Amino acid sequence: TTHLQIDKYSRKRNDEINDAVLGSIKKIVAGTQEQQQHLLAEANLRTTDIENEFQARLQDYIAKLDNEKATVLVQLEKDLDVRQQVILESARKRIDDLNTEANRLKMNVLKEAQAQSCVQMTKITEQVAVLEHEEAARRLASTTKTIITTKSVSASEAHHQDHSTTNDQVTTHVEALKSPSSSSTISTESRQTK
Repeated sequence: TTHLQIDKYSRKRNDEINDAVLGSIKKIVAGTQEQQQHLLAEANLRTTDIENEFQARLQDYIAKLDNEKATVLVQLEKDLDVRQQVILESARKRIDDLNTEANRLKMNVLKEAQAQSCVQMTKITEQVAVLEHEEAARRLASTTKTIITTKSVSASEAHHQDHSTTNDQVTTHVEALKSPSSSSTISTESRQTK
């Protein structure tokens, strides 16, 4: 009987101990799970905060990079504008030089043309002078030949028969004839009658 009581007591104590241990283990497991849940929640929260922080920092960095990029692009645009101005200025200068040279050549051509025109005008003037001289000579050669005949008629024969003296009257007769020859001939015939 004593042995049975001891055995029963032992089993009871073992069961109580086992139940206590099992309860403690369950509490530990539950506590551990709760801690893990808290840790997971905290980790998730911290991860979210970190992601938000780095997202914000990334946005700031991207904005900074965009500003730096914009600054670099502005400087590049200025440099390209300067180089383009240099290219355009060089092209403009070359075009101006070509226009200047073309104008110089045109002026030379104009001067040569004016000089040739002056030479031609001089030749024409000389030819006109020669032609005028020849025309004057031709006209002089074809001038009328004048024959002047002077007749003296005695006054006693003409009107007064009673005067012993002779009054000379001069009658001039002019005839115009075209000379067929190239030389000019003027002949004068004078006849005087007493």
